[in-house]
Formats: sequence, C-alpha cells, structure tokens
Amino acid sequence: MRSAYMVLGVPGDATTEEIEAAYGKAERMFTRERLAQDDGALARLGELKSAYQVLRDPASRAAHDRKLAEPARPGVQPTRVIVRHETPAGGSRVLTAVLWLIGLAIVTGAVVSWRNAEARKEQEIAARKEAEAAATRARDEEQRLAAQRATVAAQAEANEKQLMQEAQVSAARANATMRAQEANATYARRQELAEQQRQESMRRNDEYRAAAESRARTERDKQRVRELCYQQYRRADC
Repeated sequence: MRSAYMVLGVPGDATTEEIEAAYGKAERMFTRERLAQDDGALARLGELKSAYQVLRDPASRAAHDRKLAEPARPGVQPTRVIVRHETPAGGSRVLTAVLWLIGLAIVTGAVVSWRNAEARKEQEIAARKEAEAAATRARDEEQRLAAQRATVAAQAEANEKQLMQEAQVSAARANATMRAQEANATYARRQELAEQQRQESMRRNDEYRAAAESRARTERDKQRVRELCYQQYRRADC
C-alpha cells in the first residue's frame, strides 16, 4: 500500500498545518489546462485528495498509521505443484527479480515524490521571488509617483509665490506711480497758488506804490499852490 504521507510528500510526523500547506501547494499545480491536457493528472489529483482526506482526520490518520505499522501478513499458501525439470534456483531467481522490481518501484516512487517536492519548492521560490519583485516594482513606482507629485506640488507652490511677488511688486509700483503723480499735482497746485499769491502781492504793491506816488504828487501840488499863494498874496491859502 502506498503511504498517504508519500503521496502528499510530507514526513510521518507532519503537523496538520504542514499537511494543509502541502495539499494546497500540490492542488494548485493541477490547473484546468493541465487536467484537460494530461490524461493522468485527474487520477493523481484524486489520489492527492484521498491522501489528504485520510490525514486530515485524526481517526482515519491513526488507522492509516496502524495499518502502515502492521507487518505484512503471509497469504494462504497455495498448493505447490512441482513440475519436473524446474529447479529451486529458478524459483529463487524469480522471487529475487520480483523483490527487486518492488524495491525499484518503491525507490522510483520516492524519487518521483522527491522530485515533485523539489519542483514544488522551486515553483514556490520562483513565485515568491516574482511576488517580491512585483512588490518592489510597485513600491518603486509608488515612490516615483510620490516624488513626481511632490515635484509638481513644489513647482506649483513656487509659481504661485512668484505670481504673488510679481503682483505685489506691480501693486507697489502702481502705488508709487500714483503717489508720485499726486505729489506732482500737489506741487503744481502749490506752485500755481504761490504764483497767484506773488502776482497778487505785486499787484497790491503796485497799487500801494501808485497810491503813494499819487498822494505825494498831490501833496507836492498843494505845496506849490501854497507857495504860489504866499508869493502872490502873502497868504498860505488863497
């Protein structure tokens, strides 16, 4: 009888978790494409399931272990018919050949099971490496995108700051220009007012001087009249 442990490729003292893991890994190898293309795949999958059902249940596993531990019972000895010319050496050679074939089958099964286990391990290692590589690529891509987003955000912030600074400079220049224009207008108004005041002062001075000169002429004329009156009439007022 082929051992269920050998079918699953696990040791005799394997834990329930190890049995579950071994069955899961083995079952994943039998894809729909493989079952459709490989004629013996379905039978091997059934053998795997049977071995898994035996080992997953404690009672059936214990019975299986007991059966494996039992020594081989000798069968009922058939009536031996001795044929002439058959020598004991010939029967011994046949028995040796049968035992050798049985041993070869056991060794071949063990080698095949070991190779299958090694193939599963290699597939698991390759799958794990591929998953790690995919995770690394995803992580690198995420880091690249994050760096790109950070660069874009920093550039946008720098552009916004530059626009704000340019707007502030433009506003300051406009305010300075407006203040300069207002100062120039105020200065012009002051100059105009000062000129008006100067012209008014000059006009008033001219008027005052003209009035003073007029009064002086009048006084001189009066003085001359008085002098003439005195000369003619000896009177100050004539």
